[in-house]
Amino acid sequence: MKTIYIYPKLAMGFRGFATGLDREGFFLKKRSTRLKKNIDNSLKENNLSFNVEVTHGFESPEELLESDGVLVLISPYLKSLLGHIDFSKSGYYLLSEAEYNSENIDNILKYIKTL
Repeated sequence: MKTIYIYPKLAMGFRGFATGLDREGFFLKKRSTRLKKNIDNSLKENNLSFNVEVTHGFESPEELLESDGVLVLISPYLKSLLGHIDFSKSGYYLLSEAEYNSENIDNILKYIKTL
């Protein structure tokens, strides 16, 4: 089964310090978890078979695509940290803040349907 990865944070440094905005509050679900749930529900409604996973940022987006990924959904808050990636290439999708906050995933679903 093809895998879609959500890339909410990037582990940096010797100890793997996570950089990226993913948690809104102590008692609220992470943004990436809500996005995964919304994408999973939309894929089921449209009869599309993809596995959706949230990464922890230890692998690079390139490594995820090389392993078994077909798409990496990248947090808008990591754009400056991942400047070496050409986001116009196939396999990378830079999320807008509205998409990352799970407010509107229509464009994501349209892109997934083209895969």
